[in-house]
Amino acid sequence: MPNTVRSALIVISLTLLVVGMYHRILSMRTGEPLDRTKEGWPILIGLRLTGLALLALTATWLWDPPVMARLAFSVPEWVRWIGVGGYAFACVLLMWMFVSLGLNLTDTVVTRRDARFVESGPYRYVRNPMYVGVLIAGLSLGFALGTCVVPLGAVVMFLIFARRTRIEEIYLIARFGDQYRDYMKRVGRFFPRP
Repeated sequence: MPNTVRSALIVISLTLLVVGMYHRILSMRTGEPLDRTKEGWPILIGLRLTGLALLALTATWLWDPPVMARLAFSVPEWVRWIGVGGYAFACVLLMWMFVSLGLNLTDTVVTRRDARFVESGPYRYVRNPMYVGVLIAGLSLGFALGTCVVPLGAVVMFLIFARRTRIEEIYLIARFGDQYRDYMKRVGRFFPRP
């Protein structure tokens, strides 16, 4: 992997990490306890294990690419740069999502007591921009790193997210009622509606 591609991926990743951690810490300062088991143990454990595995795999790849050489295939540099562009797009989408959610941010399906209804930012286009962002990031990293392992993991995560969405929407309807039902009619779950 060219060092310029590797450096670009590291800078983009660190930027997302800083923005994401800032918003996670800010939202956790509410001190509100959240029952993470409401999404079900298989989803709870599956998402976190898959996410940690993908994070560790990607970090290892960026830290010491030769270690991961067995899982890589040769791709032209221009393809890698398409992957970097897609990854940057996904990270901007994720950062936009963090900013738009603000203190509503949680790592589970349960909404906060003082949650406000959000339909601005990326939520104007899709109801689940985080899930879409994770999928785009994983697929793009496949091109940038020259592997199919990260994209496969991202697809697994997305499928778990898709299952989780059904549970999450039950809580959102309970919290926001007809406002959320109307939103569901106007805005696609994962893809923008025409």
